[in-house]
Amino acid sequence: MKRPRVLFIVQLPPPVHGVTVMNQHTVDNPHWQSRYDIKTLPLHFGQKLDDIGKITPLKMMHMVWFLVRLCGVLISFRPSLVYFTIVPTGKIFYRDALITALIKLFRRRIVFHLHKRGIEEMARDSRHKRWLLQRTFRKTKIICLSKKLTADIRTVYKPEPFVLPNGIEVVNKQIVERDPAAPRILYLSNLVINKGIEVFLQSLTELHKQGCRFTASVVGGPVDYTIDEAKAYCARSGIGHLVDITGPRFGPDKFAELAKADIFVLPSFSECVPLTILEAMQFGLPVVATSVGGIPDILQDGVNGLLVQPGSVPELTARLQQLLVNKKERIQMGYSARERFIQKYTLAQYYEGMTDIFEQVLQDKPGH
Repeated sequence: MKRPRVLFIVQLPPPVHGVTVMNQHTVDNPHWQSRYDIKTLPLHFGQKLDDIGKITPLKMMHMVWFLVRLCGVLISFRPSLVYFTIVPTGKIFYRDALITALIKLFRRRIVFHLHKRGIEEMARDSRHKRWLLQRTFRKTKIICLSKKLTADIRTVYKPEPFVLPNGIEVVNKQIVERDPAAPRILYLSNLVINKGIEVFLQSLTELHKQGCRFTASVVGGPVDYTIDEAKAYCARSGIGHLVDITGPRFGPDKFAELAKADIFVLPSFSECVPLTILEAMQFGLPVVATSVGGIPDILQDGVNGLLVQPGSVPELTARLQQLLVNKKERIQMGYSARERFIQKYTLAQYYEGMTDIFEQVLQDKPGH
């Protein structure tokens, strides 16, 4: 009996960020080996974080060659299912809509995995964009990262989407016991203004003015905010001796930063389901994060973390101060975060969920 054939159209590392990491996990799902014949067409149009979203002549040439290769694979491999991590907003959406139209010419089943939000806003922007979104999503299956994020597609997609949260590998077997005199606050994300790096540093300045005892780490690669800018701000604000700005850390070095921390912060302006929050929960850290995207589906405010409004330095400062001065609450939230991670967000659970979705989709006729 012939096994179903699955074609993956995904961006893989480099660069390393949440979407490429999850794409690599999806392609490497060990369940595929016994069930399907698989082939991967990587979307390697940008190698650096600041390349994302830009259209250049070189990328256009790569796009033409990619479409030629895709036609060849659709003809020779004849996939039963095409898994595509489409970018549903911005200029890149037009590229991905063209790729989708080509796949539909061959009447293949399509599963879109949405790692970005903003579809509802794009659909409101113009009738043309709304029509193209509806046309592109028509007769496809969609995976959303959280229940809250399903609201983003309701204006252009009426069927019930699948909901599958991200999952990460369990690398920390137990919660590290922490009892520091000055709790350590960790920011673990690329240095992007939209990720709230400026808000975070301003909040640390306010905490220092209020006499709170803490140290902090900023771990991440520079994108639109440089390491020198971060160090200069800390020096001017009188917190340079309290804040370590390390640059990016990966693998064991990143896990060492998580093990040293007592509180995790992600004051981002826009997110879906950030892997860094899941990593912090695995290490038993209480999380302070903004109430955006799918984050409220991960964090139960006051139970395993605290939610704040994006861009609010006073609110972030107050929430951090709450955890800094209340050791019992801080530790209990960390235990609750670890428990919720084990229950819902491990890589093994992600593998199982993805396999179940593929099996359901393969039972449907193509184009339905």
